[in-house]
Amino acid sequence: MDRKELKKLYNTPANLRLKRIALCLIGVAIAILISMIFLVDNVSWQLWYFMRGCAGALAIIFVIIVTILVYRVNSAYISGDRRDKK
Repeated sequence: MDRKELKKLYNTPANLRLKRIALCLIGVAIAILISMIFLVDNVSWQLWYFMRGCAGALAIIFVIIVTILVYRVNSAYISGDRRDKK
């Protein structure tokens, strides 16, 4: 794979938007998990489980968005390879 071509594909506006969304999601999930460390004694168990659930849901959404991003880049790379060979 040509790194410059892949970097160009990853840096298209739509893919940059996906990358930024994914980074924000994982950042919020990490912030929730870190806040749980400091709020151990101050929150009820219902809020504790709710925060864990939100962090887990954000992590799952992060994985889905990164999968979409990788699929889009690889499909564009493969279709570009086929066009160049013809």
